[in-house]
Amino acid sequence: MSGLLKYLHVDLSSEDYRIKVYEDFLGPVDLGVHLHLNVYESYRSSVYDSSNVVVMGKGVFANGGIFGSHRLIFIFRSPLTKGLHVSALGGGAYRFIRTGLDGVVIEGKASKPVILTLRGDKGGVHVDFNYLELSDLLEIYKGYGGKRGVRGLAKYLIEMQSGFLRAYEGRMILIGPASFSTCMGSIYSPTIDYVTMDIRVEDWAARGGGGSVLARAHNMLALIYGGSVETPDLSGRFEFINSLVSVRLRKPFIKGVIEGTSKYSYDLELKTGGTFGSNLMIYREKVPSHNWNSTLVSKELRKSIHEKLMERYLKPFNERIISAGLWRTCDEPCPVRCKKNIDSRHVDYEPLNAVGPMIGVINFDDALDVLDVVDELGLDAIEAGNVLGWLMEVVEKELIKPEELGLDSAPVIDPIKWSEEHVKRNKAVAIKLIEGLVYGNNALLRLVADEGLRKACKKLDELYRNRVAEKGTRFEDLAVYVPFGSDGHITPNYYWTPGVFAPLPILGKYWTYYTPSFSDPEEFASVVLNRALMEYLIENAGWCRFHRSWVEKILPDLYKIMLGYQGDLLEHAKKYYGMIMEYQVRAGADNTFWEGNRVLNILRSAACEFGAAKWCEETEGDVSEGLRKWWVRFRDQVIKSIKLR
Repeated sequence: MSGLLKYLHVDLSSEDYRIKVYEDFLGPVDLGVHLHLNVYESYRSSVYDSSNVVVMGKGVFANGGIFGSHRLIFIFRSPLTKGLHVSALGGGAYRFIRTGLDGVVIEGKASKPVILTLRGDKGGVHVDFNYLELSDLLEIYKGYGGKRGVRGLAKYLIEMQSGFLRAYEGRMILIGPASFSTCMGSIYSPTIDYVTMDIRVEDWAARGGGGSVLARAHNMLALIYGGSVETPDLSGRFEFINSLVSVRLRKPFIKGVIEGTSKYSYDLELKTGGTFGSNLMIYREKVPSHNWNSTLVSKELRKSIHEKLMERYLKPFNERIISAGLWRTCDEPCPVRCKKNIDSRHVDYEPLNAVGPMIGVINFDDALDVLDVVDELGLDAIEAGNVLGWLMEVVEKELIKPEELGLDSAPVIDPIKWSEEHVKRNKAVAIKLIEGLVYGNNALLRLVADEGLRKACKKLDELYRNRVAEKGTRFEDLAVYVPFGSDGHITPNYYWTPGVFAPLPILGKYWTYYTPSFSDPEEFASVVLNRALMEYLIENAGWCRFHRSWVEKILPDLYKIMLGYQGDLLEHAKKYYGMIMEYQVRAGADNTFWEGNRVLNILRSAACEFGAAKWCEETEGDVSEGLRKWWVRFRDQVIKSIKLR
């Protein structure tokens, strides 16, 4: 037995909407995988076809009373990987529960950019369709109320829909201009102060290009939701959770939660907090920088870079955010307060690495300025940072001339040549490139924006074949990505570990083991797969992964006692993980071996750095052949474990 899921299907082509009830699914990821694979068969059409439905849903435990259980999950076919992808939005389900729904499925394509307003009350579900002319939308993106891009759109909609937002304590899902003009658009959702109607905290479901799917497959601009459906009395449920966790953890519930989430709130030992502060302290000289070139230089130089990070990056963060107590939640009541903020802007490790160390902008304020442009245009910051680092290096290595990208000067990305005097220059270059990717008409930048990093590399190899031959370096030799199928890819999270590059069906997120380490492929695959399956279960439950240290211990009990589920959760995750692998094969988005020398060298350096002497030696001569053995054995172990053969 499992709970019933009530999803609203909205057809943007016809303005029709209807509720469907599903059973035998444990959460939104289960349903999303099933719909894409078995119902819509979205793998048969192009990634921007309207059959690429966007499934948005909450977990079955979201009810306002159990903190950490209110992530909103998006499932779609990625324009980057060309396969299924899953992205999560912090706290997005906390307001959604008042609609009385478990989720929404976006179908069809509107004739013009559409704004959906979804309200749930005792009379049922009501959806309003409002449209913007493209010319009006572009004017809002250029600037509205002192804000531009997706922030200008947020300002506009808060004013237009202030009555609805106040009355129903609503929340908005929005996309920015990058979603209409690139394959790496993100999904943006601010939390709102219902008294002042100011934005409190910004959050994103950014990875995989979900915003681009909403824009280009569905012409959907925004979803504003809220409602007045009463939630049940939760006092008994909280007491049950409190008792259950206390028994499992052998300590009081709140104490266990605080201790298990200290990295994301405040670590007394590290004297900092959030992923930004904690990761800079934990990973130290292993933090990748300078388009990943830091992983290929001496440990002494890496330590020197980290010293600059401590002084120019971590110190101002601690002084201005940690010491000032500028911490908030993602919207739901939660003791973690993981959101470290400056003027409502969320300061986190991944985006601040993308626009800082990765592009040689090691200065907190300058990196924030670059991130402002990335965020307001609605780009996935992780993908953008990897693309920027690559673009800056191909210019520095003279594969492309600065003027061919509309630049006035070349950046400095080589960590051996780089110094702090290059920060301002790299910042200016980065901002110009970001603007060009989203708004510009430069043919080379449009190629990258439209086709993505991997496909652009292949076309540039041909376009500049003489330079490639002269330099002895292909464009993909400077790019850092994981390939899928013939032309899909995704760039990795910023961790120096084979876990973020491993041949898995979904990457670019934390469905992997990302601690810096290296071991034999069978052993590593077992560790990685176990972590991926647990992350699947956490996301399928709509739970924030920051709470995973305690949630994983009680999740089987929760499903059994609250939903009557008698099955094996791990086997359940294996089943759906296998379905994702099947979908990727059908979509032509299965894993392929790494292509560029940069990625191969990053992995070899990880083997040597982390004590895998066998694989350090195995890759000393022909790095590609040595790593291919590791890749094949890892892949075979995953397939064997999932029982696809």
